[in-house]
Amino acid sequence: MSPSLDCRRAARRKIPGLAVVLLLLACHFAFDGPLSRLRERTYDFYQFLAPREATSNPVVIVSIDDASLKAYGRWPWNRGLLADLVDGVAESGAAVIGLALMLPEADISPDGIAGDKRLASALAKNRTALAVSLGNEATVSEAEPKAGWSIVGQVPETLPGFTGLTGSLPDFSSAAAGLGAIRTLPDPDGVLRHVPLLWLRNTAQGVQLWPSFALELLRLYAGENGYVARMNAAGFDALRMAGTIVPLEPQGSIRLWETDTNTPRISASSILSGRGDPLLRNAIAIVDLSAVGLTQHLPTPTRPARPGVDIHADAIGQMLAARYLAEPTQARTLERLWLVLSGIVFIGLSGVLAQRVMLGALALALLVATPFAFGALEYSLQGKLYDPLQPALATILLAGFEGYVLYRRSEQRRSTLARQFSQYLSPSVVQRLANSDTEAILSGEKREITILLSDIRGFTAMSEQLDAQEIAKVVNHFLGLATDEILKRDGTIDKFMGDAVLAFWNAPLDQPDHRERALEAGLALIERVKRENAAFTARGHPSIQIGVAIETGICSVGNFGSERRFDYTAIGSPVNRAARLESTTKKLRIPLVLGPGFAQGASMPVVQAGAFELQGFKGEVSIFTVPEIHPSSQSAKEVV
Repeated sequence: MSPSLDCRRAARRKIPGLAVVLLLLACHFAFDGPLSRLRERTYDFYQFLAPREATSNPVVIVSIDDASLKAYGRWPWNRGLLADLVDGVAESGAAVIGLALMLPEADISPDGIAGDKRLASALAKNRTALAVSLGNEATVSEAEPKAGWSIVGQVPETLPGFTGLTGSLPDFSSAAAGLGAIRTLPDPDGVLRHVPLLWLRNTAQGVQLWPSFALELLRLYAGENGYVARMNAAGFDALRMAGTIVPLEPQGSIRLWETDTNTPRISASSILSGRGDPLLRNAIAIVDLSAVGLTQHLPTPTRPARPGVDIHADAIGQMLAARYLAEPTQARTLERLWLVLSGIVFIGLSGVLAQRVMLGALALALLVATPFAFGALEYSLQGKLYDPLQPALATILLAGFEGYVLYRRSEQRRSTLARQFSQYLSPSVVQRLANSDTEAILSGEKREITILLSDIRGFTAMSEQLDAQEIAKVVNHFLGLATDEILKRDGTIDKFMGDAVLAFWNAPLDQPDHRERALEAGLALIERVKRENAAFTARGHPSIQIGVAIETGICSVGNFGSERRFDYTAIGSPVNRAARLESTTKKLRIPLVLGPGFAQGASMPVVQAGAFELQGFKGEVSIFTVPEIHPSSQSAKEVV
């Protein structure tokens, strides 16, 4: 078979695998939305295995906890008590105090007015920030952002935002040095992965840009008066504050990158009792309502439930450490590129890997592990998020498909081999042949074989004297004996030609002792015919005499014929020479002759029985036999 035909056939075998690669690639495009949820879970797993390394974070949480409510009464407290708490935190040395509370209504208790005034005074004399919430509900307690803004870059034509605002009383908002949005937006699966730093509010006077509560606390801590936001056509791009750049997602958020440490907490009761705490010195103190049943918990990438104030603390820590997680814009492209490249590599090597199971498993493991190793390195070193799971799963699916295709192809091949060779080979050879991986078996190859040809002597004269049924019995008797002896030595029966049988050894499987096997089969067949003649003639059949010729040489072996019918056979000069040699058994009056090709590489003793000019061959051809077959004629020149 020509190399070009082999290449075309091999290329056709790759088509199903390549089609699966294209199908997986199309699914990656078509189902990007649903697959993003799986991708996010992979990113969560990064954080679960290797949380962000904890760095110095000045945030301390002052908790209005169960102990505080037990000591000072149930919530809501009188605003004067809150004023005492703010003053106590400030006296402990806090640099900034943030109240993660909203106080939209006046206190109508007997001491409410006085308490509101005291709280407004405490907020004004200390560096404080209050929380607001944005939404599309009716506005409660209108307020304006405290920080100034500069926007650079390309501003999108439309900016999604909210219309309503819920804040504290105007006196409180006016007194505070900062106001920040405290609202969070979990992902569709309920997990909070993105912390918005910038919020937009659409009002009748125009668009307001609001900082998050965490960002406003950090601005006050850094002593800044405003922010600079950079935008592009997709939305927000980055934020500059206190000389640092905070990269933003288009929605104005950063991806939450948690640590495995907890933010320090101090009970409000200890502050109100007059006991200061050194942890508050130069700290960003966040006053939070954390009593049971009064605080909100959200699932995050590493924890099933986490207080919202802790998320603000982590966001501040991220910005101070300048450590951010981001999914690069080329992440999807690299996922798809790896999917295609790994698929092509695996498909290209599948034929070789199928023959070496351990090597195939190692190659698959390497292709699957590489994106995980790359993703882990990018995450740990640069905070870049690449999803290794989807390319790895695609590679595994492709490997499974290729394995199934190879299995089906192998089963079809086994079936073809068993069907084609079961009548011509011994069962053991058929089994070994089915387990082999030699493609030339069903195509064609040149190899050295030993050919045996045997027929009944005088069959033409015998057939003129016998009826058809008797002829069939004689021929079938001989061919049955020949088949037994040939298959016992794992020979391949090429064909039956009337009263003759043609067989060969060393194809389709390698048989280093093919000469010995063929000679043993020939001698056994001669002896078997002699031994069976007595019983055969006793049943009224004629005695049979046979001639056997054996020759060795290079032949083309394989499937030959048309698309509608073909046979596994051998073609070549040694086959023709064996046919000519067989007729010399009559001239030499011996039952077995060996050709020169056989004699040249024979491992057993052979003797020359004569030399003849064979039809179709130039010059004399030496003819041999084995010592136990005594020739009765010497060398003669005769065209046979």
